[in-house]
Amino acid sequence: MKTKTLALIGATGRTGNEVINAALAQGYKLRVLARDPSKVKVHKDIQIIKGDALNQASLENLIQGVDAVVSSLGPSGINQSLKKAKQSAKVGLCFNSTKQLIPLMEKAGIKRFILTTGASLKTPQDNNSLFMGFMLNKVAPLILGEMTHDRQAEYELLSQSNLDWTYARCGGILFEAKNNKIKTSATRFQGGKIHPEKLAEFLLAQVEENRYTRQAVFVASN
Repeated sequence: MKTKTLALIGATGRTGNEVINAALAQGYKLRVLARDPSKVKVHKDIQIIKGDALNQASLENLIQGVDAVVSSLGPSGINQSLKKAKQSAKVGLCFNSTKQLIPLMEKAGIKRFILTTGASLKTPQDNNSLFMGFMLNKVAPLILGEMTHDRQAEYELLSQSNLDWTYARCGGILFEAKNNKIKTSATRFQGGKIHPEKLAEFLLAQVEENRYTRQAVFVASN
């Protein structure tokens, strides 16, 4: 089987680092976008693209010769300060990056796009209880503010594209109990958090699987 090459965005965070480790273990070659290349491990199967996720030239360079794109892009400081993360999201990081990436991928003939997002993302397929729907779609957006707006706008873009995208919707990162089983559903909330190793496992599984194509999947391992 031909060795596949993946483009990674948001790879210098905790989840991104787990994606890199898991992808290398599975035999993938990687093209990794990083503003600071020193934050990416040196490896024979990693090609580092110095650049920014909001820069069209950087994105165009990143996806040269790849088979799929995996993104764990998100607002900076999300695990340290909600205020800092909300401030970071004001630029529409995810929306504006994806807005530039979609036509580049379509032009290059790259169909598969796998992303992370928050559990507050709302889709027409959701079938949560009234209480959980209220918490996810009313309360959480009030708390998260710009982060929810950014992700929802990005979802609308992808829904209108021709890409075979899959979202992993998670409430937060869990740093214990990494051996717990992954729970998934495209319609119902599965739990508040997921270990980054398990999230990386789910993201990479989507490269070959098509069960959740063009769906936003609730994932958890707590």
